[in-house]
Amino acid sequence: MKKMSLSNRHMIVKCLFAIHIICLAICAFLLFTLSRSEHLRWGLGYIIVWATILSALLLCFLINKQFKHWLLLKIYCVVFFLANATLGVVTQGLGLDTLFLPPKYCSDGDYLIRSRIDSEPFVNIVLLKNEGIIEKLIATYYYPTANSIKVYEDKGAIVIYCSKDNSYTDSLGCIEPLYNHLANENDIKALARELKVDIDRKSFQF
Repeated sequence: MKKMSLSNRHMIVKCLFAIHIICLAICAFLLFTLSRSEHLRWGLGYIIVWATILSALLLCFLINKQFKHWLLLKIYCVVFFLANATLGVVTQGLGLDTLFLPPKYCSDGDYLIRSRIDSEPFVNIVLLKNEGIIEKLIATYYYPTANSIKVYEDKGAIVIYCSKDNSYTDSLGCIEPLYNHLANENDIKALARELKVDIDRKSFQF
């Protein structure tokens, strides 16, 4: 198999560097614009993170003495890869969703529930809403998981259906307030009776 020509190697390195810098800029932008537990849809943010880290790794092997400032470039790529790969593994191990998108449990229309992977105590799941390319954080809940959800946006409520081993409610479901929406007490009570679920009275502010 023929060795890669110098011109081809230069072209590949330039493309990888462009990808690396663009992805790095996007990561920095997302870091300062997205709130905790918010994501780009379809896992795009995590794809960008992996592209940033892995492009540095590939450049470590492609850069040689044929390139101008090759030693500085190689040192940068090695240090960047080792530092960010280590940081990503450590923070993921500590409960922060830095490398992998938290699992999705269920959805209803534009609303979905994911596991919350962070260090905040007692918060286990989050309600997100698809807005453009962003999964926007709407609310956090204590339930360990959710089998399904039903959003009643006109009533300002969401019904979270839980598993039989749920310890937060005696029934298989509970109505919670949909944040930033007004809720009418009579409507919520009627809906709870109809669906045969509990009302989380500690959460609702009628």
